[in-house]
Amino acid sequence: MTTKTNPTPATVRTWLTENAIDAPWTLLAICKGCGAETADQRSAVRDALRYCVGAGFLTRTETKIGPVFQLTGQGMPRVVLTDAERKQRQRERDARRVRTPRPPRQRAPAAPKRSRAARVEMQAANTPVPAKVKAMPTVETLEQFLARGGRVQRLPTHWEQMEHAA
Repeated sequence: MTTKTNPTPATVRTWLTENAIDAPWTLLAICKGCGAETADQRSAVRDALRYCVGAGFLTRTETKIGPVFQLTGQGMPRVVLTDAERKQRQRERDARRVRTPRPPRQRAPAAPKRSRAARVEMQAANTPVPAKVKAMPTVETLEQFLARGGRVQRLPTHWEQMEHAA
């Protein structure tokens, strides 16, 4: 097995053709063979396999253990370009593209400047008025309550009720 650190579609196809004897493969076996260790690399391998299936280079069969991939015997329909050829084609496409200047963006009309007094007045108008605090009645002590003629009733606690019941 060769280990590649950059699982591009070309490296995945190369690994698959070099290891055709071991076919069919699971996704896990292909990821291990291509050296895909991180989640991003495994995602790139999955994308490359999807591309190869769509191009007819591989077939995908669903099994109990998951998808299994096999070579179809067909070559890839598209020629793999080198970086220099890809850049050259991009320059040619850019040269053919008609560049039209964009119209300048319309700016929103500027808000009129307000004086500091006007800004403070607007802020004051948007500030809610604090609620009036109600006057609390004065608190009286137990002695004052009894002197006024009040009666105090003592309620038994829960544990006292349990003791009496037992």
